[in-house]
Amino acid sequence: MLELMNAHQLAAFGEADATADDLRNWLTAPSVDVERDIRVLERDGRLVGYADVDATHEDPPLWWCDVKVAPDASCDDVVPTLVAWLDERAVRGRLRVWSAADDARIVDAFAALGFEPLRHSYRMEIALDGAEREPSWPAGITVRTVAEGEQRLVHSAMVEVWEDTNDPFDETFEEWAHWHVGRPSYDPSLWFLAFAGDKLAGFSVSAQDSLDAGAGHVAILGVRRHWRRRGIGEALLLRSFAEFRRRGYIRGTLGVDASSVTGATRLYQRVGMRVYRDTLFLERPVRG
Repeated sequence: MLELMNAHQLAAFGEADATADDLRNWLTAPSVDVERDIRVLERDGRLVGYADVDATHEDPPLWWCDVKVAPDASCDDVVPTLVAWLDERAVRGRLRVWSAADDARIVDAFAALGFEPLRHSYRMEIALDGAEREPSWPAGITVRTVAEGEQRLVHSAMVEVWEDTNDPFDETFEEWAHWHVGRPSYDPSLWFLAFAGDKLAGFSVSAQDSLDAGAGHVAILGVRRHWRRRGIGEALLLRSFAEFRRRGYIRGTLGVDASSVTGATRLYQRVGMRVYRDTLFLERPVRG
């Protein structure tokens, strides 16, 4: 499965982006039942396709569906077969799939099945060459790393912040902690919290990039409503970059909704980040 996923990503984006730890973390996620939620497609003794589903808690649910195809396999065969299973598994709601925006092989196969473009997601990067600005903190704001037991505080703040995005966040703490606290790359010294007195105003959750030992990855960045437009998000981002550089990392990365309603993309461009990967999300109703 890991070889198939990375072969797909290499063909689509020019880089692999999954490790054995990543895959193990997915297969042991609290919300995932491997026999129920994952399928592989085999042809002549080798895997040529993969699909999984991960439903939100809303009603009817949105089903996030990861579909991977071997580069030398026929998308006109593999994609319809896997999507037919997605429809059968989901029963009702909406299916959301994604692909490299310029990978016509996959995008066209989804379009032929009725999926319509929804929006784009960017991966952005910055070279940590010492030219980055130092963070400037607003009056009354202090910053420190996360303390033991404060992970729930970060989760609660994230739920609040994500209410103002295109995809409100609804994972339970246990589900969220599995991905961000329980994984081998968890490093609390890369979690920066901004406080206004005793109130959490913003947070930056980072880790070393699982595939690039020379990169730090900002996984989550957010500022609560009351403290927005004061430069806290920018300061948290620059604080993370400064720590990356101190550790010898040569680049910083993150992912962002290209149509972020909070203006996140503009913030990242302002500090010198550039887009290096464009993912297209597509969606259609479940056909049952």
